Amino acid sequence: MIKLLVNQVKVPIEHSEADIKAGVEKKLHHKIKSFEIRKRSLDARKEPFYVYSLIVETEEGKHLLSKDVSIYVPEDLHPKYEKRDKTIIVAGYGPSGIFAAYRLMEAGFKVLVFEKGKRIKDREADVKRFFETGILNTSSNVQFGEGGAGTFSDAKLTTRIKDKYIDYILDIFVKHGADQKIRYENHAHIGTDEIRKIISSITDDMAQKGVEFHFEEEMKEILLDEGRKIVGIRTEKGKYLCDLLAIGLGHSAYESVKMLKEKGVHIENKDISIGFRVEHPQSFIDARQTNSIIEAANEYFLRYKGEKGVYSFCMCPGGFVIPAMSDEDTIVTNGMSYAARDSGVANSAILIQVFKEEFEDGYAFLHDLEHKAFAISSSYKALSQNIADFMKGESNPLIFDSTYPLGTVLHDFNDFFSEKDCDILKQAFLDFDRKIPGFIEKGIMVGPETRSSCPIRILRNEHFQSINTPGLYPMGEGAGYGGGIMSCALDGIRIANELILNHG
Repeated sequence: MIKLLVNQVKVPIEHSEADIKAGVEKKLHHKIKSFEIRKRSLDARKEPFYVYSLIVETEEGKHLLSKDVSIYVPEDLHPKYEKRDKTIIVAGYGPSGIFAAYRLMEAGFKVLVFEKGKRIKDREADVKRFFETGILNTSSNVQFGEGGAGTFSDAKLTTRIKDKYIDYILDIFVKHGADQKIRYENHAHIGTDEIRKIISSITDDMAQKGVEFHFEEEMKEILLDEGRKIVGIRTEKGKYLCDLLAIGLGHSAYESVKMLKEKGVHIENKDISIGFRVEHPQSFIDARQTNSIIEAANEYFLRYKGEKGVYSFCMCPGGFVIPAMSDEDTIVTNGMSYAARDSGVANSAILIQVFKEEFEDGYAFLHDLEHKAFAISSSYKALSQNIADFMKGESNPLIFDSTYPLGTVLHDFNDFFSEKDCDILKQAFLDFDRKIPGFIEKGIMVGPETRSSCPIRILRNEHFQSINTPGLYPMGEGAGYGGGIMSCALDGIRIANELILNHG
């Protein structure tokens, strides 16, 4: 038997596996034994159809190579295992920490993982209690705990980065329970309910293979020698020595960032974005999207280029707006959806740029907005307004109830954001309404959303190491080098590859 990579297999929108197999055999002019979908895309320029790339198993000798048919030669992306004498600490267990630790484990390092929050099962209970009662655990919530903030999201697996290690990440997800479809769907997602099971399985796998986990044990201090080289960390439970330290702390770990600054680690401000969630009936979005005849729970991606950029972010079809606070007396919103995406309501962040010149301390700037919202609400109820009312400066009852579980209070966002930013947001809404007619009339706003990105970047050199703290490897969103599950996971893999290459 031989394996071939077969591209450009076209099938109708309504099709079965038998239709795909028939399409391959028509292209190859002979029967095949089996196939595996590698990629699927939609061509909707005229009469819509799907285009597949597949790995096909067929008999030796029964193949003709062409521009669409080639010998499939898989690349082994897993590192070679060698027992290595270095100890590496991974602080923070979001996507960058998970995949850095996994790959370092595969390569044979001694790996210790430290995470401020709890394991997912206990974390789920804390989050559920908060959603139902408003009782917040500041160490175990949507932001902190096993899997990071992405564990309570739509668990999107999309990225604009082109990298061969995307297949490595998807393979690990599938190995631990994800549906094979994530390998080839254009806008693949796992869903918050499924990603939690998968991350738990990955953690259990690593623990069985020797990774030492310290949940509910926050890194309080980095330990340096006289030459400013990392020698370990300190937690409330004691000191832990290491040769190298990879930190993937997440965008809400401002106490850790403050500690790093006090230790002299070079950190700079970077631009951020702020805004709110917008919600629409999912049926409205489906009806307005060009491929609505093909599938429900459609997404949208909107961009407006004005004096400041405004854009949609983390769109959750059939999802929920959720409270994403990690601090008491604050309001922070985010979006989440389950694998089925069947809530009937679409939500997305609508964010406007905030340039680093507009603030001295990004964390303080964001926290002021979060506390301001709480002061207006006098509770954990989010601020809300109809989009049409925002455009006119009015405040009328919402045209439908928000999915936000703790309830909302009416407030005019014109009095929340700066006058300049509100003017730009209104121009953006007019642009979005031209692209999706009815976007203004049919939508509501719930907010604020302040945790879309981290306001700092921990400076690192071409080897991904802190520019002034040897042995410290900042990674992921909290270090300023990622913005979602896939980009952060890839950054963790880059760090691991560097350590395997130069410190093995």
